[in-house]
Parts: sequence; C-alpha cells; structure tokens
Amino acid sequence: MSVGRIFKGEQRRMIDPTSGREVLQLTNYLGHSYQFYFSDPCWLTDACSLIFRSQRENADDYYRCDLDTGLITQLTDSSQPGGTRGCLSPIRNCLYFSLGNTLREIDLATLEDRPICEAPGTVELGRPAASADGSHLFTLYVEPRGSEGFRQAARDGGSRDLFENPPLTQIVRVNVETGRQEVLFEDRNYLSHLNPSPTRPELATFCHEGPWERVDQRIWGLDGNTNKVWPIRVQSDDHSVVAEHWLEDGERIGFRSHRRGTSGTRFGHIRYDNEVHVECDLTAYSRHFHTLDGSLVVGDGSPVYPLPDIVNRCQTWPYILLYSWTGEAYGDARILATHGSTFNVNEAHCHPHITPDGRHVLYTSDTTGYSNLYLVEIGDPLELLELNLDHT
Repeated sequence: MSVGRIFKGEQRRMIDPTSGREVLQLTNYLGHSYQFYFSDPCWLTDACSLIFRSQRENADDYYRCDLDTGLITQLTDSSQPGGTRGCLSPIRNCLYFSLGNTLREIDLATLEDRPICEAPGTVELGRPAASADGSHLFTLYVEPRGSEGFRQAARDGGSRDLFENPPLTQIVRVNVETGRQEVLFEDRNYLSHLNPSPTRPELATFCHEGPWERVDQRIWGLDGNTNKVWPIRVQSDDHSVVAEHWLEDGERIGFRSHRRGTSGTRFGHIRYDNEVHVECDLTAYSRHFHTLDGSLVVGDGSPVYPLPDIVNRCQTWPYILLYSWTGEAYGDARILATHGSTFNVNEAHCHPHITPDGRHVLYTSDTTGYSNLYLVEIGDPLELLELNLDHT
C-alpha cells in the first residue's frame, strides 16, 4: 500500500435503537479502524476531515477521512521499518510521526514528507504532540531497557514493571522548522501522556503513570519558557486521578478520579495553576471522560481495570453516556448511543470525545467484529433517556 491511495464508499447511516439518534459509521473495513486517544487532536481546522489509524492489508497506518465525500486517503506507509507514532497539528495542517528514531512531517495538502530531526543515541522516541502555535513538538526520550520485550502490556491501569523499575525519561521540545532539540525536564520515573495546551504554546501536562492505586501524584504541569514543573490537582486525599485532558480554553484540565479501593467515580476540571477546581460524583461509571468546556461530559460506560483492593465491582454499560452540568453538580447519565464495544484490545476502546463544534460525539466500537469509527449527533441531551441504574 502507498501514500495517497484512496478508499471509497465505507460510510453508512443507522438509527440508534436506544436513543433514536442517527449514527454515521465512517469506516467499514476488514481490519481495525480507530480514532486517536481522546485527549489528542484529530480534526482539521475545517472540521470536515479527521485523521485516524487503520489496519489495512497487514499494515497499521494513518488516514484522513473527508466527511463530505466519504473518501479515505492513506497518509503513511508503515511497510517501512520502525513503525509510526504520530500527532496532528491542525494550525499547520501537518501530521507528525516517528519512523524509527526520526521525527517526520507530512503536509496534508500535498502529502509531501520531510524529516525534522533524529533522536540521539539509542533512546526510545515517544509519541510527539504539537504546541498550540504549531512551532514546536513535545516528545519523550526514554532510556532503553536491557531486556528484549521489557515493555509489557498494561496491567491495573499501567505497567507495574515500568512503575517499579522506571527508566530515565526526558521531555524534549523540537523546533519543527530547524529541528533544534532542547531538554525541558528529565526524571527517573514512568512518565507518559505528554499533552500540550491547545491555546498556550508554552504549557503542557504530563503524568506519572503506573497502577492507579499506587501513583501518589498523577498530573504535572510544565512551562516550556521557564522549565518549571508543578503538580496539578494535588492528590492529598484518598482519590486516584487518571485520564486527564485539556479543555478547549487551554487553561483547564479535565480528569477522572475515584476513591482508592472503591468503584465510585468522579469527574472534575481544574486550571493549570490549581485554581477554579470543580470535582463531582457521578451516578454511573465510565473509564474515559471528555468535555470541551465542562458543561457537558461524555463517557464510555466501561469499568475501571480491576484493582487489587476493590470489593464492589463496577457495572459495565454498553452505552455512550452524557452528563450535563446543572450548576452545582453533574446530572444523571443519559444514553446517547449503544456502542456495544468489547474493549478486548486497545483498538476497541471507545475513547469518545465531543467534536470541536460541540455538535457530535466521535467514538470507536468493534460491534461489527472489527473496530470502526462512528459519529452521533448530540442534540438536546435532556431529551435522552436516563440510564436505568437498577438494570443488571
């Protein structure tokens, strides 16, 4: 397969049996197609096209889907050695990805590909993430481990091996025009989820990853102008904090929290300077939450990874759920769509997010046997059915 190849005619429309909302299925291929992690930008500035990943003809590559025509265009060629880990810079209309230890740029208008820089030595290159103004990429350089296959599959919300034997990790900023690399921060810790603010080019967050019940402080802020690092949503209580993302204002960070050793859950958001802190209990659990501005939250209905001390097991709901802010708390969960995904592999995680225009939710589901992308209109959330918590 080659860059620029076009796939046609995969869209189909259906009516969700629970909510009555129209659902647009965007992909339909005999291989997993799945969206970016919910915290990562995937929409181009015209909001009519998005970038996603798809496993086609025994390769895993990036593609662009144009909603108006339904056309799907291949953007990368993973038949080259090294694999790809990438991000979108909407303001530059470019896709950035790593090929081996080289960071590369694809101009989405021309599909021209150029190298930006190469990571030094034998460090493992993390996923890049673009600054708000598109001038720089943030990424991780991770100390290589001695044993082959050291990176194990995540257990209990994170790799216990990496948590207990953390590698030296550097947060690096790369100038996309010159390729200049500068180390902003380094720590011998399991660092992950490096997310730049969508409006403040100097700001980013990262996390201390690991088993959620053992991480003392999850979210950290980074100022690229001063190299200052500080904790965000200080974990001085008995709640674990996970799954953070920036709100659209680029000032606040949304997150999920749950009391250690229980199955209850909260959603909250807080400014990067730890001001304006909102955090509320929710009536129904979800593993991943997303919001644009805090007024409406979408969740995936899935349970937390089983933690060692949890006695009360979480109920799994096969729905995309909406929670509306009432002025003092989030209201009862309402059913937007029946996703029915298995969550058996990472590609089948729903990772729902509200689209930048606030009108739809994009999510992934493997209800057809392979993961595909779906778009459902939100409409008036208060018209939707409330989730029946007594149903088993």
